[in-house]
Amino acid sequence: MAIVLFSRPNHDVTLGYLFHYSKDLIKISREKGHDTINKEGKSANKSTILSIIKKKKPKLIMLNGHGSPKIVCGQNNEILVNSEDNPEILSQTITYSLSCSSALELGKIAVEKGAICFIGYEWDFAIGKDPESEATPARDKIAKLFLDPSNILFSSLIKGNNVENSIGKAKKKMWENIWYLNTTKEFPEAPHYAPFLFGNYSGLIAHGNKKAIVN
Repeated sequence: MAIVLFSRPNHDVTLGYLFHYSKDLIKISREKGHDTINKEGKSANKSTILSIIKKKKPKLIMLNGHGSPKIVCGQNNEILVNSEDNPEILSQTITYSLSCSSALELGKIAVEKGAICFIGYEWDFAIGKDPESEATPARDKIAKLFLDPSNILFSSLIKGNNVENSIGKAKKKMWENIWYLNTTKEFPEAPHYAPFLFGNYSGLIAHGNKKAIVN
C-alpha cells in the first residue's frame, strides 16, 4: 500500500470547509490500508510538510490551501511549494492541489522537475456557500455541490483508479450539479452559483502521467 499525505490548514472560513470535507478522505485512505499521514491546522506548516515528503516519500499528496499560479500554501498562508523555489519536492508524487490556480504554472513545473502527475485548477477554485451555514459546513447544501466532486476525485485515486478516470468521475458529478443549479426550483438563487461551478469544471486539469495510479 502507498503512503498518502494530507495537508489540511484550517485558519479561515473557506479552509474550514476544505478541512471538514477532507475528513472522509482520511477515513477512506485508512480503510484501504494506506499509510495515511494527516497534518492539520498548525501542523500543516512548511517545515513539517516538506520534512515528511523528504523522509517518507508519499506516493499521493493532497494539498488543501490558498494558492496562486506559482504557489500552494499551508497554515496561516505559509508557502509550502513555490514554482521558483522548490517544485522538485513533489518529485515522484501524484499531487492533488485543492487551491486556486496552482495548476497554471506550478503544476507544469513540478512535472518538469519529476512529479508523476499534478492535478489542480488553472484558475480560482470556487466554493458556493450558504451564509447561514458558514459556521457548520456539514449543513451547507450549496457547498456540498462544489466539494463533493473534489472528494470523488481524490477518493477515486485512493481506491486505485488512474488520474484520468478520477478526473472524469469528478467532472461528471460537477456537470450533474451544474445542471441541478440551472434547473432546480428549491432556492431562487441557484442559477447564480452555476457559472462558478462551471469554472471549477473547466479549470480542473492534470499535468504529467494521466494513467498513473496509487498502489
